[in-house]
This record gives sequence, C-alpha cells and structure tokens, in this order.
Amino acid sequence: MNKTLKSLDIKAVYDLQINSSGAVALMSLIELKSLNRRYKLTSDVWIRVITDKGTISLFAKEGFIFDGRSGSPLLDWYAPNLGSLYERIMWLVHDLLGYATCLDFKTTNKVLRYGLRDQCVYRASKAFVIEKFVSISGAWFGTPKETDWCYNNISKFNVSFFSE
Repeated sequence: MNKTLKSLDIKAVYDLQINSSGAVALMSLIELKSLNRRYKLTSDVWIRVITDKGTISLFAKEGFIFDGRSGSPLLDWYAPNLGSLYERIMWLVHDLLGYATCLDFKTTNKVLRYGLRDQCVYRASKAFVIEKFVSISGAWFGTPKETDWCYNNISKFNVSFFSE
C-alpha cells in the first residue's frame, strides 16, 4: 500500500450530514440484476463526516454503483447488507474512502468502525469486529482495475479531507 497516504488516529465520528436527495437515493437504490448485491445511486450524493481529527467531504455521482456492506450474505444476520440510512451512509463512505485513497487503509477502516459506533449506534464490540473483518484483506482498497466490477466508478466520485 502507498505509505504516503494520510494516517490518522481517529477515535470518534461526531456527525454525518447528507443532502436530502442523497438520502432519498440511498433509501431507494436500484438493485442491478446483472451484478449480485450491487446497487446504483439514483441521484448525486454529498456526505460530510465530522470526526475528531477533521472533516471528510465525499461526493458520489448519480449512477455510482456500490455493494452496501461488503462481504457474504452469510453475514447479514450480524450487519445488514444495506440497513438504515446511517448504515448505508457508512457503507458508501467506506467504499468511497477506499477508492479515493486520501486516507490510508487503517484510517479508512477506523472511520467505518467509529461511524458505526457513534452514528449507527452499534455496540463498540460489534463495530470493532466489523473493522477487523474489513481489515483482513486490502484487495478492495485503492483505484479499481479495469477488470473490477466497480471500475466505472472512478469518474463518479470525489473525496477530500480537511484537518481541524
């Protein structure tokens, strides 16, 4: 992994903000028949994640495709593939941070952990377990390859981090 990526010791996600049409889009995703458990955004989505280390500003363009919570359907009993609006926001944030690589792999997974704990009201132990599961493999992290199902997403997002 690229060692020049920003590494932050994030310990809290204070707030999640989303535009109203983005919230509607996340709650009315179009499931793609050609790709199992892949969903298309029906409008542009702007998200701000306010952490103890700064603010992450994220944008996903209409047509962006994501998979909800990554992982097997066997894990749906533990954490839903889509879930509530705040869970969907965190799954999307995690994907966008992974593609953007403005934050390193570990920090990206910590944002997911503390977002689930602080904004989705997951128990700390449950959020920790999810962080550990997504940390097992870094294969999903970084710019998608031309052969990846998500390759067309590379022109459909923008992510910025602003420190305190």
